[in-house]
Amino acid sequence: MEIAGHITDADSKKPLVGATVYLDHTTMATPSIADGAFTLKNVPVGNYTLIISYVGYDPVAIPVSAKSSHRFAVELYPSEKKLDEVTIRVNSHWAEYFDLFQMFFLGNGRKQCTIKNEKSLFLDYNTKTFVLTAEASRPLIIENQALGYRVYYDLISFAHYPGRTSYSGYTRFEEMKPADSKQEKQWKENRENDYYGSFMHFTRSLANKQLKEDGFVMKKLAKTQSSPVSHAVIERFQGDEFKSPDTVVSMRWSGKDYAPQDTTLLTDSAKHDTQKWGRQAGYNVLYPQEVPYDSILTQTIIVGNYKFAFNNSLFVTYKKKRVTEDFLGLGNGYRPTFPTSILTMLKSHTFLDNHGNLAEPDAVLHEGYWATLRVATQLPDDYLPDKDRN
Repeated sequence: MEIAGHITDADSKKPLVGATVYLDHTTMATPSIADGAFTLKNVPVGNYTLIISYVGYDPVAIPVSAKSSHRFAVELYPSEKKLDEVTIRVNSHWAEYFDLFQMFFLGNGRKQCTIKNEKSLFLDYNTKTFVLTAEASRPLIIENQALGYRVYYDLISFAHYPGRTSYSGYTRFEEMKPADSKQEKQWKENRENDYYGSFMHFTRSLANKQLKEDGFVMKKLAKTQSSPVSHAVIERFQGDEFKSPDTVVSMRWSGKDYAPQDTTLLTDSAKHDTQKWGRQAGYNVLYPQEVPYDSILTQTIIVGNYKFAFNNSLFVTYKKKRVTEDFLGLGNGYRPTFPTSILTMLKSHTFLDNHGNLAEPDAVLHEGYWATLRVATQLPDDYLPDKDRN
């Protein structure tokens, strides 16, 4: 499909030349030309968010549905962000806060990433609530030497609470040029390793109804307040199926940070270990049956586009990879285990195309393995492993 339009200053109505136009979380991008016009050609039909970004202006995000062509008239408003970069020099703890920010924002793999314009960040840490927040005066430029991407991240919000991280933003990927064939081969291997078992891999597998073939097991998880001990369909968390207590990553939803209920892991039929997240305690009830496709996916009038909705949560195990407990933040152990994740709907529904793209990525909350995968291990939505290339 083709996406085109014109970009102007909202006040003067003059065209803006050199604005960056891209599809969020992809490598598909183009600048606006002399009259403010832009065109993105040969975009695979699907669900995207179109981002228009220009220095000194607030970015604009436009949902793009699955149809053949789109044309937009976009007006940009001057940004009210006036973060003073001199702040970095008067905050004696900035370097310490920056290390924490990289840990929670970039995640595993951060040591091979460099934020090239770190002075664009304003960081604040509340010593009473232990909350770290971040703002940026311009998109962060991140060079990922492990995956070979230069990532431009327009940070909308970031906050780390004890045991939980919430952040959102718009992401543009650029391919970096490898130094030699050895590095090119290593980037290819690293990308494939990060792809398999990821949320992107799962959504593509789900949309094409090949979860079992691809190594995913999807079950229902109910968070309840009543004791599940006598429940007939309870399945104990044991062996390689567990819920990671590491953290929860959520995009901001309706302007508020979603806080999950407290949960209690059922580790023994007569004993419960409590994982405290808030003020109330409950239980995770894992059902043994696999969730059928037609209970969460409904074909829409657009071929290859599904309505995606479910109650309770989905407990997803990936059986073709093992990661260590240390990687998942489970403590001292290094026992290899299958990565498991939990999905919870934050809205009534969203839409999923056959490329695995969600119309609203922030419609679901991630817990467990997928919550540990931060910016350093993210791939663009238009990435394809070798076996899926034509």
